[in-house]
Amino acid sequence: MSQHMRYTNIISSIRNNSSRHNFEVLSEDEIKRELEVEGIPKEYIDFLREVGYGTVNGTYFNFYSGLVEVDEILGHLFDEDSHPELKDVLLFGDNFSGDAVGFLTTDNWAIVEIWHDDDLSINPTEEKTFEEFVVTMFEKFN
Repeated sequence: MSQHMRYTNIISSIRNNSSRHNFEVLSEDEIKRELEVEGIPKEYIDFLREVGYGTVNGTYFNFYSGLVEVDEILGHLFDEDSHPELKDVLLFGDNFSGDAVGFLTTDNWAIVEIWHDDDLSINPTEEKTFEEFVVTMFEKFN
């Protein structure tokens, strides 16, 4: 493993606050499944490989063990005819309050939030990359 780890600081943060952050590693097979998603950002794969999946600060944020289609998480809130644009979003987590975060695959895999209390509108996050999103989130709890 001579390759540079992208998320060393995050891993340290999780170890140092293990009562608050709860993450599990994925198997290489699980990661391979994600690699089949065309265009999937490398920084996201690196996160799954180095950090895994789990929860940040108790119930602040939940990272899934892989990308999930919107209707799997929020399907009870909409029918596809009313929100065809949601087919272009793949989710990587949610905030335990019904708002999910993911990639808008048709916009260069931009990070977006889907707000459950605003008719499932798609809203860009301030963070431009997945890595920035993760780093910003963990900085809140150091």
